[in-house]
Amino acid sequence: MDAFVFVVVLSAALMHAIWNSIIQKSKNSFLESFNFGIWKIPLTLCLVFILPIPDKSSWPFIACSVCVHFIYTYTLVYSYNNNDLTKVYPIFRGAPPLIVLIFSYLFLNEFISSIGWLAVVITSIGILSISLTGKKIDVKSMFSVTLVAVSIVAYSIIDGLGARASLNSLSYLSWVFLIHWSLYTPFILNRYGWEACISHTKNNLISGMFASLISFIGYSLILWAMTKVPIAYVVALRETSIIFVGIIGWLFLSEKLSKIKILSIIIIALGAVLLRLS
Repeated sequence: MDAFVFVVVLSAALMHAIWNSIIQKSKNSFLESFNFGIWKIPLTLCLVFILPIPDKSSWPFIACSVCVHFIYTYTLVYSYNNNDLTKVYPIFRGAPPLIVLIFSYLFLNEFISSIGWLAVVITSIGILSISLTGKKIDVKSMFSVTLVAVSIVAYSIIDGLGARASLNSLSYLSWVFLIHWSLYTPFILNRYGWEACISHTKNNLISGMFASLISFIGYSLILWAMTKVPIAYVVALRETSIIFVGIIGWLFLSEKLSKIKILSIIIIALGAVLLRLS
């Protein structure tokens, strides 16, 4: 993997870890997701007027992506609302790289080197191993955690292909997010009421705007990278965000960094190094 692409994806992984932490640490993750999403609407609205319209071949991908992202966002927030960040995050982030790798090889005809295969496998094993520590997952969350993992696989493939077809990955993402958040925020507004949503947004204004901005920038970098290298490589390297999640959880969310977690982080880092060499 090209050094510049490698650094870009790692930067996106850090951003991903930060905004996930902001949502999870909130007393009500659903209200925080409203605060998180409401700012994306004016941002993406401005961009769709500035940027060229995505190529017509990418619009089916945009439609599918909006549906998948809605499911992903709701189930992600539900999982965070009922579990520790460092418990659920590795579960729904560990399996997708392997699934995307196999799908890319079988159906997308993407060339995956032997080092690339090894790198993705090692990275996934390292991520999944973190889930062996800490509290047990709330039984009610098992279905939502599974849906999150499935959604990650789906939107990674859909958006990777859609970004390539659009001829402008930033424009593609702007349309996806504009439509998605224009549907999601009214849904949360209807569930929790105007007063609760606006009050939470006012009290957490800076964190919401910051999380909204970095999540958009981070994912735009991911989609750009998918137009340059195999989707499976980008997905696996993005999931090294678990390293940052572990550190953030330890420093700011009072979550323990056990020996197993430290060993897992080392394994994930090894996978990242191999991805750079792939």
